[in-house]
Amino acid sequence: MPRRPDPDRLELAGRTMLRHRFGPRDGRPFVLIHGIGCGLDYWLRLVPVLAAHGPVHVVELPGFGRAPKPARALAIEELADHVVDLLESIGRPVVLVGQSMGTQVVLEAALRVPDRIDRLVAIGAVTDDAERTAALQGLRLLQDVLSETPGANVAVFRDYLRCGPRRYLATLPSMLGYDTEAATAAVTVPTLLVRGAGDPICRRPWARRLAARLGVGGLVEIPGAVHNAQHTHPRAVASAILSAPLEPRP
Repeated sequence: MPRRPDPDRLELAGRTMLRHRFGPRDGRPFVLIHGIGCGLDYWLRLVPVLAAHGPVHVVELPGFGRAPKPARALAIEELADHVVDLLESIGRPVVLVGQSMGTQVVLEAALRVPDRIDRLVAIGAVTDDAERTAALQGLRLLQDVLSETPGANVAVFRDYLRCGPRRYLATLPSMLGYDTEAATAAVTVPTLLVRGAGDPICRRPWARRLAARLGVGGLVEIPGAVHNAQHTHPRAVASAILSAPLEPRP
C-alpha cells in the first residue's frame, strides 16, 4: 500500500474537499472519484499501478472519507462542482475515473468541462433504471457484500463508518434520481465502462445498455470481480483504464 500523503484542502462555496496526491508531478494525470459513503481507502491498491504512468489525485468529496461534513448532504450536481473546480486547477486534460456513485459525478463533470478530460472511466455504474429504489439497491448491496473479499469489505465499511448512516441515507435519493443513461448519451468525451463480471449492482444488461448510448466508448468486464473491482483486481482495472480501445458507436 502506498504511504498516505497529507491531503490538500480545496474550498468551494464554504465546503471542503480533500485531494490526496500520489506519484510523479509530470505526465497525464489520473483523478479518482469514490462512490457513496466511500473515500480514499478502497483506491489504495489501484493507486501505485496508475502512479507508474502519471500523477494520481484521489478525491474525498465533502462529507465523505476524511473530508469535513457540510451542513447537509450534497446532490450529485453539487459534488460535481468540486470535481470541475479541481479539473480547472489541474489545467491539463486528465483521465477521470469514477466508481459506483462516482460514475454519476464524473459524467456530470464531463458534461460541463469536456475539454479538461482526455478519457472518462466509469467503474460499476449506477443506478440501473429498472432498480431505482432504496430497497432494491439495499438488496444488491447485500449481494455484493457477500461476494466481495474480506479486504474489500473492510476498506468500504471503514469509510461507511466515517460517513455515518444519516449522511449516506440523505445522499441516496440524489444517486437514485440521477439520470445516468441520459448523461451517458449526452457525454462527448471518450468513455470506458468497466464492471466486475459478477457485479450484482451494475448488471450486464444495464452496462450494455449504457455502452450502446456512448458516442465513443467501450465496455470491459473483469473476470472474477464484483462491484469493487478497483480494489480486488487493480492490475486488470488499470490495464483497462490505460489501454482498452474506445470505438465510435453507431
